Amino acid sequence: MRSLFLFLTFVLGLGLSWAAPPPETPTQTLNGFVAFLNQSAELVLARLNGLKAYHDEVRHYQRHPDRSLRLPSSGPLETYYYQKALAGTGLTAAEKKPLVATAERLWQRLNQLDQTGKALETYVRLKDYERDSLSRSAALMAQLQTLTEQCGQDRDALARELAQLQNRYVPHQPTNPYLATQREMEQILHQQQRLLDSLSFVLTDDQPTAWPVERVQQSLLADEEALASFGKTNAQLAYPASDMVGRFREALRAIQAVKRQAVNEYTFAARQSARYGNQVYLDLINHVNGDLIASHRAFVGYSQSARPLLNYPTYCPRFRLTAQPDAPPTRTQPTPFTDKPAPPFTVQPATTPISSGTFRVLNAYVDVINESLRQLHQLQVVARDYQSSIALYRDRPQRRADLTYSHDNYHVPTADYRLLLRNSQAIPEPYRTSLTTQAEVLLAMLTELDQLSIELTGYTTGKQYQQDRWQRADAILDRYAYLFERFDQRKETLYADVRRVFERYRVAVPASPWNRSGKALLALLDHDKAALFGVRDFYSLRAAQLPPTAPIDSAARHLIANEYANLNNLTRLGRSNGLCPYSRYEDIAEASIQLAGQIRKARPLLARTGEHPYQSVYYGFNHLVDDYNRFTELAKEPLLKAVIQPDVFVFQRVAASGGLPPSPQRTQPADQPLLGRADKPAKQPGSAPQKTVAGRDTVYVERTRVDTVYVDRGRPAEVVPSLAGFAANNMVFLLDVSGSMDAPEKLPLLKRSIKSLLKLLRPEDQISVVVYSGKARVVLEPTSGKWASDIARVIDELESDGDTDGNKGLRLAYKVANKNYLRAGNNRIVLATDGEFPVSDETTQLISDFARQDIYLTVFTFGKNPIMGQRLKQLAERGKGTFAHVTPETASLQLILEAQAKKLPAR
Repeated sequence: MRSLFLFLTFVLGLGLSWAAPPPETPTQTLNGFVAFLNQSAELVLARLNGLKAYHDEVRHYQRHPDRSLRLPSSGPLETYYYQKALAGTGLTAAEKKPLVATAERLWQRLNQLDQTGKALETYVRLKDYERDSLSRSAALMAQLQTLTEQCGQDRDALARELAQLQNRYVPHQPTNPYLATQREMEQILHQQQRLLDSLSFVLTDDQPTAWPVERVQQSLLADEEALASFGKTNAQLAYPASDMVGRFREALRAIQAVKRQAVNEYTFAARQSARYGNQVYLDLINHVNGDLIASHRAFVGYSQSARPLLNYPTYCPRFRLTAQPDAPPTRTQPTPFTDKPAPPFTVQPATTPISSGTFRVLNAYVDVINESLRQLHQLQVVARDYQSSIALYRDRPQRRADLTYSHDNYHVPTADYRLLLRNSQAIPEPYRTSLTTQAEVLLAMLTELDQLSIELTGYTTGKQYQQDRWQRADAILDRYAYLFERFDQRKETLYADVRRVFERYRVAVPASPWNRSGKALLALLDHDKAALFGVRDFYSLRAAQLPPTAPIDSAARHLIANEYANLNNLTRLGRSNGLCPYSRYEDIAEASIQLAGQIRKARPLLARTGEHPYQSVYYGFNHLVDDYNRFTELAKEPLLKAVIQPDVFVFQRVAASGGLPPSPQRTQPADQPLLGRADKPAKQPGSAPQKTVAGRDTVYVERTRVDTVYVDRGRPAEVVPSLAGFAANNMVFLLDVSGSMDAPEKLPLLKRSIKSLLKLLRPEDQISVVVYSGKARVVLEPTSGKWASDIARVIDELESDGDTDGNKGLRLAYKVANKNYLRAGNNRIVLATDGEFPVSDETTQLISDFARQDIYLTVFTFGKNPIMGQRLKQLAERGKGTFAHVTPETASLQLILEAQAKKLPAR
């Protein structure tokens, strides 16, 4: 009996040893500490979000002490990740001891931060601020700022120790593709951290601050350098780790877009407060933590079987109560641009096809010109209105009010030019020198216009026109007129030279359908442009009659007659699909015929009121350029884009005097009488309103009306599970993944609803996913329906956690939907949530504005009981979409109905 007992004991012990988990590796233990660092960053960010709202309330209370202050409770401090890090077993006692000491110091600091925050919460709930005039509040806020700085220092110290230990166990090997790729990623992440360390969030955000725009610009150029060489070892990586390299690259490009916009839009108006810098800071943190570091973490996870790698800790924000004040502005005169002559060059035919790098840079020249023209148009409209106001004041001096001027919407695309000059290394000499010289001159013109506008703002605000009788204003407007015209001339020369350089390269496959059709389209566009310039000359009194339109008609007919020969072997995807080359080809031919008809019907300028007749021709031509540029983007072979043209009659100088004289090079005197008053462009029949979104190739975007109206839907009607006969979808799922969605009838039901649609998707359908919980972020960029399995994987990985910030989620979703707009498609945002949330007036107006631009909002609610509040229903009404409560019975049908919201036109 005793022997039997011993045998059973042995077997049981052996079984337990088999069931025991494998020993923890050093890297696993180190990653446990990284998880603790990430939690500390979330704690600081949550505290910062609470302090932002509280600080705003304090300032409001100081102005209106009749209201009470509020500061929500922060709850208990989470200990899980700290305890789990300390419990790690993969290191020796000697190795772990200093790590534990540093982690304990950080934990104590976090506790101090938490206790100080709770002391402030108690202070607010007791309303002690009514007795001490907020003195205790100020002291606690200062202490929180200090503790946040110390937390950042402790986090940096722990991160350095973790990296040193990891390098001891897994030393860098340049020949190992996993270690080499991780090193590349970490170098890029270090660059982002250095930039973020030079920034901070400023709570007192209504004062001018010294924001390091030059540092952001330097970081932008450094990232561009890193992108050029990143991912060289990708081919040696196994899937899915290799796929994460591409996602990391795309995440960095998204950060580049944030930095580029931050530099470009750091305008005179943005410099007047810290709000602009605050928003850029938070946007960068969201992208770095939510996209770049998340991609790195996925790469580390997928690489564990090949190499144990260390995760990179998320960035922890820092804040200051007040910012370092900017240096007092000194009033300086605008610096006139230097009109450098570009070195002439003779084009030598190349023996090889154009490289991808050279082609991208040449197209970037066209993009920069087009963006500059869009900005100039905004300034021209402002200058026109300002000039009209001055004229009214001169006519009625006894009745005039204060003169106003603002150019808040105008910005110099500085970052675009800097990137262009940096990337121009891909263009051979001597072409490069000539092109870069011309680009620098254009940038100098735009900069002078900005400086003039800043001066005019101060001049007008200070009412200096009452002393000098508008002499300085007239001088600046004279200079405007000269610079507008000079820029138009110089950009045309630059585009012609860019085109000459492009055309020197041998076409790889001359008979390919992309080359045949692209050549035919460009020939027609050249005829359109010649006619446009003829109309300009006619209204400028440089030509006695309108230009002939027979070349346009002939080329357009030739284009239509040879459509199938030119586009042979290219797939027709259908008119509703934005990727179909046939649609752009046909639209350009038909729109050119319409443009010729407009020119033939053009009338002489008989009156000085109303819209200038040139505007309809100008809009029509730029619409053609938009279609052509989209065709070049679809092309699988190099096709150079075309430049849009300015509305040269939107602003013209009336009799001016004094100050900056126009250059003698000017072809039209500054004091030439106005040919016709250029009022704000009225909407043309069949045309759409002007649009000035960065990244588009024209100021004119045609939107096709859709047959969608608001529907308050209960149970869905009988649904055919097919998208045949329905328009292509551009659907953005805006998903509430906050902690309250963690219930069977909420997030799981939402996932089921989305998956019911995925099996029906077509290649022309595109799906994006934006989530909001604590912060809004894009978790799935626009993805074709043919990758339904990838979409399903993203949906499966969604987890509910955090707080709700619906306003930021809505703004981000509309940004994604607008960027990927499908003409004649079903452009729709689907908001899925389990409860109402406060919606700002700005966001509400945004919803209404986009509904008028054919981007609609559908609202689905989840939970055991229907939501009875009216705010979400009102949002759906404003968004001209559907409002419905999703139940288990309707979950599989609701999204299919939304994807069927727009039918294809009957043929």
